[in-house]
Amino acid sequence: MAILYKHFASFRTVFYVFFTCFCLLPPLKAQAEDAIFTVSDVKVDITAESAAVAREQAFAKAQTDAFLKLAERLMPEGEMASFTPPDPQTISTMIKDFEVTQEQLSSVRYIGTYTFNFNDRNVRKFFSGSGVQFSDVSSRPVLALPFYQRDTGTVLWSQDNDWMKAWNRAGDLGGLVPIVVPIGDLMDVSDINEDQALGYDDAKLRSMLGRYNAGEAAVLYAVPDQSLALAAEHEKAAGSLVVEIYRTDRNGPEVVRTVTVDPLEGETKYELYSRATKLVHQALQQNWKEKTVISPAESSGRLSVLVHINGLEQWAATQSALERVHVINEIALQSLSPSAAKVDLSFQGSEDRLRLALAQADITLSEPRYVPSGSGGFGGFSDSGSLVYELYLNRVGGM
Repeated sequence: MAILYKHFASFRTVFYVFFTCFCLLPPLKAQAEDAIFTVSDVKVDITAESAAVAREQAFAKAQTDAFLKLAERLMPEGEMASFTPPDPQTISTMIKDFEVTQEQLSSVRYIGTYTFNFNDRNVRKFFSGSGVQFSDVSSRPVLALPFYQRDTGTVLWSQDNDWMKAWNRAGDLGGLVPIVVPIGDLMDVSDINEDQALGYDDAKLRSMLGRYNAGEAAVLYAVPDQSLALAAEHEKAAGSLVVEIYRTDRNGPEVVRTVTVDPLEGETKYELYSRATKLVHQALQQNWKEKTVISPAESSGRLSVLVHINGLEQWAATQSALERVHVINEIALQSLSPSAAKVDLSFQGSEDRLRLALAQADITLSEPRYVPSGSGGFGGFSDSGSLVYELYLNRVGGM
């Protein structure tokens, strides 16, 4: 764009050239690249009559294992319980690319670790055709605040917080709802005190969320019974750990789920707490899936929206943000002016689901506003006598 400005005297001239070229392009497709369709650390270990055969079998198994991990990530628990993965040949049609991150070979054995990147459109098409419910809406990261109840009081940053230690060593905290664990530096300690599990300062919490690029925080309040609290890390666990999950994006903390973790046979306290982090992580994922799940019976929708802009740079930023929203199938530009763009959005599922997905990309979609006939249109377009939706990036201001 800098080169264009050297050759043209006014914004309107630059805009005209940009708009003319842009209109020659076909409707834009949402080409979102998202971590939820990437499955890493897929380990396989196969022994066969030769290394070549072992390697071939290992790759087939790695594809299936990766797809099962992806399905578990996208599907509700009830659907996943009865899900049978397709054959490796079918799975291969949904793989965009893969990487072997580590491998070992002997004459008859193959050990490998893979990362698979799946094609989001092909995966959605497969699930829709299979008649299963799934969600492809990823949440903004959630900041975990693992408060722990001890007989001396509630702790968060203290070295005595066994619950925080479990979250610090937890692996694979991604998924539809990525979890971020705070590092506990001086700024964190200043924002949230040990005794502020349910009495935090909203402004300080927002400041903390900004530092971690998180959409909201989840207070994970863990209470061990006395026998569990007194046990050493590697002693056999006895007693239960009860975790209350509080959401913080409303007017004050609100409990949304309680997870009770009882010890398995022979399990240590260290192992129980590690398993508890996985169960809480799963609960957060399941809660999100319940809000964003789509069923094959749901039809696609289409909305005409008005995007207020203050120039080409802001329009490009908005377009780029829209392309990262998975539920949007197509972005078709209808009209463009220096102050507004009229765009048709084709999307999967309900309007509420679209609005929630846009919010995760820091985009607000307004409720529809009726423009009466004879009003002269709205935003420079002839939308009189119709419902008008407005869309804007939150980070550049509202309507």
